[in-house]
Amino acid sequence: MHRTKALSTSILSLAVVPLLGLATVGACTWSPEQNVNNTGAAGGAGRRTGGQGGRGMGVGVGGSNLPTADSNCGVTNHMGNRLPPDLLLVFDRSGSMQEDPSNGMNCTPQATCPSKWNQATAAVGTAVTSSEATIRWGLKLFSTSGNGCTVNAGAQVPLALNNGTAIVNALDAANPGGSTPTTAAVTRGGDYLMTLTTPNPRFMVLVTDGQPTCAGGNGNGADDDAAIAAVATQAARGFGTFVVGIATVGNTGADGTLSMMSTNGMHPRPGTPNYYVVNNTAELVSALNMIGTQVTSCTFTLDSVPPNPANVRVEGDGVEIPPNDVSGWVYEPGMRSITLKGSSCDKVLNMTIQNVVVLFGCGSDPIP
Repeated sequence: MHRTKALSTSILSLAVVPLLGLATVGACTWSPEQNVNNTGAAGGAGRRTGGQGGRGMGVGVGGSNLPTADSNCGVTNHMGNRLPPDLLLVFDRSGSMQEDPSNGMNCTPQATCPSKWNQATAAVGTAVTSSEATIRWGLKLFSTSGNGCTVNAGAQVPLALNNGTAIVNALDAANPGGSTPTTAAVTRGGDYLMTLTTPNPRFMVLVTDGQPTCAGGNGNGADDDAAIAAVATQAARGFGTFVVGIATVGNTGADGTLSMMSTNGMHPRPGTPNYYVVNNTAELVSALNMIGTQVTSCTFTLDSVPPNPANVRVEGDGVEIPPNDVSGWVYEPGMRSITLKGSSCDKVLNMTIQNVVVLFGCGSDPIP
């Protein structure tokens, strides 16, 4: 049999379920008896009807020129995942976290008083434990060296699923004290995220109770501008930052700085102020839950890098989703995953879109 032209279409179908989905990849090579550029009646409509190799039909060549499957044609199933997001908690352990937010006084005994530290760590334990199966949480404390301005590389708790106990234990083992080296913490947090090779979308959640210090290594040196710039730098590296302010109401200096950091972090809260202001355990739990909902992944793994990245189509429940970064889809680095954006992502999150299908074209042959 003379093979004048061959088409190959690979289809990745992802069921949309909370955070994790099932992907099915159909790979099929068709060998028509005649050149597919021949004209004829409208082609078959079997591409989405399923069945053995069914998605490879309907190539638009029509009539007697419909391609037939050769002996190597088949459908193979592969597991794919909707990727859980990475959320690195960049958590302030400065001395002011010992204060009772109701009166601004250091409260004792430290183990039982309603300090910002005790309320915040309790909230983190609740929020992380409740979502540890669907979010890869990690923890970075600042400072990390005694009561100074030093922030070590890495993370106290590396990002992973089911990290609730590890994070609670790390917080229980720490105590508030010292300065607020926010610039170094955000920078080191981004450096840690850069070391990861997984395709998961990555974010930081900055939890702090005041303005940055440690300019020039001085524990009392104001460092607001540098911290604001550091957040922007991490956003440019691909790591957006959510900003949570603990009991910052009335602190105009902190309010302005945290607002600018939230803007630069690319994830401002609607309203004024545009960062998350919390005053107790319940409010911080609510804020962390809201952040977790926002980063619920609209990223889907691909079984392989597309043979022609420019010849790929993404569909939601049979309707094409355009390739753009506003309301369509984009590749993640390495092109082993795609992320839906804007209204397309919203439709996945609210389950308006139930199934996402990714089609790979072969070479420059158009996807029918």
